[in-house]
Amino acid sequence: MAYFLEEVGIDRIKPGMPLRIEASSTLGFTGGEFKSKVEDIINTLLKAAMPSMKGRLVPFPVGITARISAVDKQSLYVFYGTVLGNKEEENIPITIFNIRGKIRRVQRRRFLRLPFVSQGTLRIFGAKEDISFVSLDVSAGGMKIATKTKLEVGMLVNIDFKFEKGLELKKQEAKILREVKSESKNLHTYGIAFFNMPFSTQDRIMKFTFKLELKLKGGRKD
Repeated sequence: MAYFLEEVGIDRIKPGMPLRIEASSTLGFTGGEFKSKVEDIINTLLKAAMPSMKGRLVPFPVGITARISAVDKQSLYVFYGTVLGNKEEENIPITIFNIRGKIRRVQRRRFLRLPFVSQGTLRIFGAKEDISFVSLDVSAGGMKIATKTKLEVGMLVNIDFKFEKGLELKKQEAKILREVKSESKNLHTYGIAFFNMPFSTQDRIMKFTFKLELKLKGGRKD
């Protein structure tokens, strides 16, 4: 399979795991994508640090359902939760969710990665100038790039890149994971990983790579 998806038990969700929470707008609540972490989990009750956006804590309306992903070194755990309330415990603002339905695990290392050559730019966090690169392969989790500029492993960057019409990355956060031996003396090659990517964008890239795989295998062209 191109990537590995399976249902897992709630025991995979552990205190301290970072969370991404996506919620739709409703009356008096703008919605969006928020950051959090697991504070505690008891049966189907998830106590999460109160979600934040751009450094601001945002209490969630009781009763709304959010899409939640928990992250560890190898996998994403995706599930839905309904907000039961917001409170403070030991001076820590928390939001309590009731986990609904199944928890699905996606192994990030198994995202379909395929050759795809296109131009893009990146900007190192805090820098003012863009750096040009050429993609060598792509996946929903990251890409391999070649650039004339020497980069350092561990650098955080923002990526601007176009997969196809209507599917582009704009200031997508990413990290330089490793340097790869380059076939050219004039180019440096790196593996990069995306992070804090909206699920909707990740899903669309996965569909793009599946379509690209068909083209590479001589399947349909649209």
